[in-house]
Amino acid sequence: MLDIKLIRESPEVVKQNCVNRGYEPELVDKILEIDQEWRELKKEDDNLRSKRNKISQKISELKKAGKDAKKELVEAKDIPEKLKKNEEKENQLKAKLDDLVSRVPNIQHEDNPVGDESKNQEVKKVGKVPEIKSPRSHLELGEMLDMIDIKRATKITGAGFYILKGMGAKLQRALVQFMLDFHNKNGLTEINPPQLVNRKSAFGTGNLPKFDDQLYKTNDELVLVPTAEVPVTNIYADEILNEKDLPKKFCAFTECYRTEAGRRAGEEGLFRLHQFEKVEMVYLSKADESYEMLEEMTGNAEKILELLGLPYRRLLLSTQDAGFSSAKTYDLEVWSPFMKRYLECSSCSNCTDFQARRMNTRYQGKEGLKFVHTLNGSGIALPRLMISIMENNQNADGSINIPKVLQPYLGGMKKIEVAKIKEKRK
Repeated sequence: MLDIKLIRESPEVVKQNCVNRGYEPELVDKILEIDQEWRELKKEDDNLRSKRNKISQKISELKKAGKDAKKELVEAKDIPEKLKKNEEKENQLKAKLDDLVSRVPNIQHEDNPVGDESKNQEVKKVGKVPEIKSPRSHLELGEMLDMIDIKRATKITGAGFYILKGMGAKLQRALVQFMLDFHNKNGLTEINPPQLVNRKSAFGTGNLPKFDDQLYKTNDELVLVPTAEVPVTNIYADEILNEKDLPKKFCAFTECYRTEAGRRAGEEGLFRLHQFEKVEMVYLSKADESYEMLEEMTGNAEKILELLGLPYRRLLLSTQDAGFSSAKTYDLEVWSPFMKRYLECSSCSNCTDFQARRMNTRYQGKEGLKFVHTLNGSGIALPRLMISIMENNQNADGSINIPKVLQPYLGGMKKIEVAKIKEKRK
C-alpha cells in the first residue's frame, strides 16, 4: 500500500495517479477526511492520557503529604470513561482508514503510457512469424495427437479446465523442467511453496481486498494461490533482512487458480482457464536496484522464448492495464499462427515498496531501515506457451516438431506424430 504520508503531503499526485489508472480520485478525499478525524481524536486521547497521568501523580503527591485530593479525584473520575469511548471510535476510524488506503493502487512509473489497454506500447518484436498455410489450432492438433482432452475435463469439473495426456503431459513436464533448470543456472533459488495461503498473505501481495471475488477459497478461508507470487513474496513478511543479502531471487512451479472470466469465440482449448500451471520468478531487492532487476527478470523470460524459437513481442503496459500492485509492467506475448495474433504468456512487474509495506518486509542498511522492493514475473505460464509451441512447430500432416532445447527432456524425441503415438501404445 502507499505511505499515508504521501497521501497527506501529495494528495493531488495520488489523485492524478488514480485518474490515470481508472480509479475514483474521490477515494483520496475520503481518506484525508477520515485521517484528519482520526488524528484529531488521537491527539485528544493522547492529551487525556497525559492529563490522567499528571492527575494521578498529583493525587499521589497530595496523599503522601496528607492533603485533601477530592478535587483531583473528581477530575480523574470522568477520564477513563471518556477515554474508553474515544479509543473505541479511534480504533474504528483507524480500521476504516487502513481499509481505504489498502484500496489505492500503486503509483505508476512516469514512463508508462497513460490510458487503457489500447495505449500499451510495443517495445520490440523478436523472431520471424512463420508462414503456415491453413494452420491448425493447438486444440485440433492436440486432439489429433491425443494430447489434449477438453470434453472429459469439462465432464469431470466444468468449463475452464483441461486434461493433458500422453505427449501433451510429457511436453508440459519437459517445459517445466527446462524452465526451472534455466532459472537455477541463472542464480534463482527454487521454491516449492504452499499452494494454499491465509488471507494475511493474500493481502500482502495486494490480492485482497480488491480481488476477493476472483479468488478460490476453502471452507476455513484459506486461499488457493492465483500465482506462486503470493506465497513466495510473503516468505519474509514481518522480517528485517540485511542489505548485504539482497537481492533475493526465487523461482517456483505451482498450479494457479483463478475465477477467470470473459472467454470469447475462438478461444477454446488452453485459454482463459480456472486452473493452470506456471513457473514464477520473484525478486526482493534494494530500493535503488528494482528497475534494474525488472529489466533482468524480463530478459530472463525473453531468453526462454528465444531458446524455444518462438516469435514474441514485449509490451510496456499502460496505466490502466498494469496490475493493482505494479509500478511498471512488461508483458511478453507469443505468436499464435491460428489466431493470427500475439498471446500474453508472461507479465513482469516491479511493485516497488507497495507490497512490502503491506507485508512489513524491510532491510537494514547503512541509511537505516527501508522497505524492500518486490518484483514478480511469469517465467513462464504454461498454457499459452504450449499453444504457441504446438502451432508454430506444426507440419502439414499434423505432426509437431519439438524445439531442440526440449528434446533432451523427452528422450531425444524430435517430433510428435500420430504414427509414433499409436506405435507406442501397441
